[in-house]
Amino acid sequence: MISRSTLFSVILLLFVSIVWSSTPDSTEKIPETGYIFPTCDSLGINIFVDGVQVGKSPLLYPIPVLAGFHEIGYAPPQIKNDYVKARLHEAIKRVYVPIGDTVNVVLHFDHEYTQFRVLRTEHKITQYIGMMMALSAVYLFWRVSG
Repeated sequence: MISRSTLFSVILLLFVSIVWSSTPDSTEKIPETGYIFPTCDSLGINIFVDGVQVGKSPLLYPIPVLAGFHEIGYAPPQIKNDYVKARLHEAIKRVYVPIGDTVNVVLHFDHEYTQFRVLRTEHKITQYIGMMMALSAVYLFWRVSG
């Protein structure tokens, strides 16, 4: 059974393809498509292609995309913390999709999720240490000058 979001994504891509193919300028080359087939080691994980949720793992069918570079992952695009985002190496993968080809992408959620929790804790501890060092420096400066 296809999830609603996967079906919506496929219908949206077909609609865009039809609209582009009906443009009056016949000299413009119509972009070709390829497919991405993301798999994940955990069930029920949201899968994102270029920041758009395309379904939950396991997906039954490849996702049609325009040929070119795409970002695939399970990390939602709403992550604002650059410290955490930069260290999630397996959460978002950038792949090139050739025309008419299917690219298989394997995502490892269990390892990355535990790493994500550790990174959030590590980031908070780093912030606390930085604040303590700044306060210590201010205190020492105050003691030396006074």
